[in-house]
Amino acid sequence: MPAQLRQRVSLRSLTSVLVTLAVFGLLVADETSARFLDDECKGVMGNRDLYEKVVRICDDCDNIFRLNNIGHKCRKNCFYNMDFLWCVYATERREELDQLNRSMSILRAGRK
Repeated sequence: MPAQLRQRVSLRSLTSVLVTLAVFGLLVADETSARFLDDECKGVMGNRDLYEKVVRICDDCDNIFRLNNIGHKCRKNCFYNMDFLWCVYATERREELDQLNRSMSILRAGRK
């Protein structure tokens, strides 16, 4: 009987450890991956490097100005909006605008 009790306790301990690890894994999941799932750009998958370069404009703008929802507004419609353009100029990246437009076209591919 004590062997069965030890086996049950051991199984419960193992289950607890596995559940804890699973929850911890979910909590520290890559924030960037979550961005890809929520974003409006259909061409993100396979183009994460382009996405990161473009979204960095919005992140920098959000960090500089701390305006309500500026990061979300900047990413709206796969970056095709006036808030994104405002952020490009505000973060002094005008010289990158042609490259950003090409990247946005690729990221926008597949949209209806």
